[in-house]
Amino acid sequence: MIHALNKLIDWIENIMMVVLMLVATVVAIVQVVARYVFNNSLYWSEELILYSLITMSFLAASMGVRYAAHISVEMLYAFAGPRLIRVLKYVAATLGLVFAATLIYYGGRLFINTSSMGQLSPAMQIPVAYIYLTIPVAGTFMLIRYLLIFQTLLAGKDYAPLATTISAT
Repeated sequence: MIHALNKLIDWIENIMMVVLMLVATVVAIVQVVARYVFNNSLYWSEELILYSLITMSFLAASMGVRYAAHISVEMLYAFAGPRLIRVLKYVAATLGLVFAATLIYYGGRLFINTSSMGQLSPAMQIPVAYIYLTIPVAGTFMLIRYLLIFQTLLAGKDYAPLATTISAT
């Protein structure tokens, strides 16, 4: 069940990253052409590009968990024995879970508060709450990934790189 959910998250992240990158690139090119060729600027383009980049950043945080690409202090592993290394991996996964839960909680509160205020973005006039919704969604994706890490550790396997460990099952 959780592996199927992981594959669904992969698919969503991959599609969203491609779409957001395509949108940001195309809008930036169109903006440059409009500004320098037609001497007319698209007033909403910078806002759309910014929101695309913000959303990509949060999605990339979840993808970083999947591919074990986040910053870690691996020097500790060089000096620790196998048993301590296992403990350190549990500690790291626990801290990741706490961070993901924090993103979900505070991102959800931010979404609810902003949604109730009805705040709109300045240029595109879309609800800003939709942009803030990215935070708890990315936190949920990260939480699922850290739960997979725990499942992998409990099974006695190493989770680095998590991508090959999970996709093999």
